Amino acid sequence: MSVPVEIHAPDELPGALQAEIRERLAGLARVTNEPIQDVRLTLRRPETRVARSRWVADASLLLNGRPLAAHATGQDAAQAAKAVVGRLRRQIRRVADAGTALRNEPRAIEKALAGLAERHERRPKPRLKPPELRDIIPRRTVYPFPETTLDAVADLLDLDLEFLLFRHARTGEDVVVYRRDDGRIGLLHPPGSALADENDLVVSEPSRYPQPVPLSKARDEEDVLGQRFLYFIDAADGRGKVLYLRHDGNYGLIEPPPAVTPGSA
Repeated sequence: MSVPVEIHAPDELPGALQAEIRERLAGLARVTNEPIQDVRLTLRRPETRVARSRWVADASLLLNGRPLAAHATGQDAAQAAKAVVGRLRRQIRRVADAGTALRNEPRAIEKALAGLAERHERRPKPRLKPPELRDIIPRRTVYPFPETTLDAVADLLDLDLEFLLFRHARTGEDVVVYRRDDGRIGLLHPPGSALADENDLVVSEPSRYPQPVPLSKARDEEDVLGQRFLYFIDAADGRGKVLYLRHDGNYGLIEPPPAVTPGSA
């Protein structure tokens, strides 16, 4: 069965190369028996002067209704597309094998972390905007489904994110994996969580707040300290959230999906 693929790319990209990339993406349907839909790829050159010689690929699809996405870069369009397809393929296999642990996954994560500093591109700095003029713009987390720590770390690397809020499959808590300044991956969780001894691949750290706090308090702290992001348990609903400074100078608020109550599905 043919899988429709939507590609957005500069006009300079040869038609033959687009056809080759389209075939790679369509081939993802052979990785799993679950239905794949809405396969999309965007290829572009970065706007920053330093990275102008590289290409950026952002791809996404729906796997049996579950959104998957990946980000990659390359020296040319073909290399970037090949890398992003490889990352999507790994995600598809990971979802398909969610019931069993993949033996080589910890080693794959370790390998990815070892090269993280070399591959990590310099992030553009957010616009400076007076704290009192910053709006709060909420949005849902990228992955609404429960995940293990290793799955979340893989998603963090695949999407090239600074942090990722997710619901942990082991404890049901809203937690965060993020890139630490020392090159390792941190795991932020509520105080007293069983995730304090999660594994040796991540640095487990409790939230800085011993109790849930209102969003207004989290904002006040961000106004003063200007951290990359702030993880907290919201006193309004008891859910873990992340407040961060967007590139447009406003605040972003990453929220988890609503809790599913028995019989509501």
